Amino acid sequence: MREAVAVQMTFPGAPTVYYGDEAGVCGFTDPDSRRTYPWGHEDREMIDCHRALIRIHKADACLRTGALRCLTLSYGFAAYGRFDEAAAVVTAVNNNDHPVTETLPVWTLNVPRETEMEVLFTSDGDGFSTEKRAVPVHEGVVTLEMPACGAVILRYRHPEV
Repeated sequence: MREAVAVQMTFPGAPTVYYGDEAGVCGFTDPDSRRTYPWGHEDREMIDCHRALIRIHKADACLRTGALRCLTLSYGFAAYGRFDEAAAVVTAVNNNDHPVTETLPVWTLNVPRETEMEVLFTSDGDGFSTEKRAVPVHEGVVTLEMPACGAVILRYRHPEV
C-alpha cells in the first residue's frame, strides 16, 4: 500500500484518498466495497505514511504542475520523474519480492551531471522512513539499491531558482 500511495502523491493528477484508505480500511466488491471507519483501531503507521507523502506532494510545485518523464520500466520496477525549472523529484517503485539495483538517468530531468539528490522517503515491506540523506549523482545518473516491495522518492532543487 505504501508503494501505491507514493505513486499516488507523485504522479500527475489530483491525488484522492477514498475514505478510510489512510487508516487501513479494506474492501473488495459490493457488498463489501467499503467497511466502516475503524475508530480507535486505525493503522497509525499507514496514517503517518499518508501524512508524510502528502507533505512531500505539497512541498514542490513540480509534483502538481511539472512535466513527467519515464526513467525506466522493467518487470516489477518503475521509475519516473516530475520536474520544472525549480526542482526535480524522482519516484522509484520496486514491486518485486527481491531487492533490485537500478541506474536512473536523472540528467533527463535537468539534474546536473555531478551533484547529490536528497532522499525524502523510503519504504519496504516493514515500514517507511523520511530520514533525509544524500544520494550521489555521477555522470548524470543515480544508482538505487531498492528493497523488495519498496519505494524511494528523491529530490533535487536548483539553487539558482
